Amino acid sequence: MHQTIPSCTFLSRSEAEAYSPGPDCHLISISDGLEDQACIDEARWKSVSYHHFIDAGFDEEVIEIYGPDFERNYVDYLLSSKADVLRERIREIADQGEYIAVNCHAGRSRSAAVALYLSKHHGYQLHKPTPDANQCVYRMLAKDVHLMAAYRAASTPAEPEAPKRSLLSAIKSLFS
Repeated sequence: MHQTIPSCTFLSRSEAEAYSPGPDCHLISISDGLEDQACIDEARWKSVSYHHFIDAGFDEEVIEIYGPDFERNYVDYLLSSKADVLRERIREIADQGEYIAVNCHAGRSRSAAVALYLSKHHGYQLHKPTPDANQCVYRMLAKDVHLMAAYRAASTPAEPEAPKRSLLSAIKSLFS
């Protein structure tokens, strides 16, 4: 029995809006927010899921600089909770081995990163190369060890420091 390798393509917003998929094709649609979401005819697709995060990135150094304020300052990015939702959606479709199309505004960065993740972590065949894939998006989906360690460190509350003793209390403790 010959098993076919599932495939994935990535598209721009306008390409996704005009695309005529096959009967078992799922769409993962990425936009900055609800206000610029692609106008998809959902009846054409087996399923459509919408995900909102901007096309930008961060790395370990940025996370360290912002520390506990990181998530508050980067709320529009692909943070851990958004990556978890997207990763779970990908897993649901990939477990079926069905065709996936991914779109973002230009069809080059965020969608290419998701396609790259599908290829490397779920064995999907890509229809084209991903030279402009957003590496932050890919690393968040792949749970890159170094990026996740920095993320956890910034999210972990710091231990409260012990109260500092005054010179007078330190001297008193010597005689008690």
